[in-house]
Amino acid sequence: MYLKTYTLRHAAPKNGQKAAIDLPLEFEGDRAFVVWDSLTVGNYEIKARVEINPRLLKRASRGGSEFDYRGRLVLPRPEQN
Repeated sequence: MYLKTYTLRHAAPKNGQKAAIDLPLEFEGDRAFVVWDSLTVGNYEIKARVEINPRLLKRASRGGSEFDYRGRLVLPRPEQN
């Protein structure tokens, strides 16, 4: 399994305003994943990934990230678990 890692920028609403968040983005074949969280245990890295639609990714024209995501990204919130 070979992963390509990039940075994703997504416009996320925050308290009625728009804010941009940057997240790690990984490709596994033709599938795309946003890395929500990760932790290291010994020699292993455990990742919480959310699969996204790769057709909604667009190469970013400005600096700071490699891709923009044009879809709706719903990430779990720890306070709701």
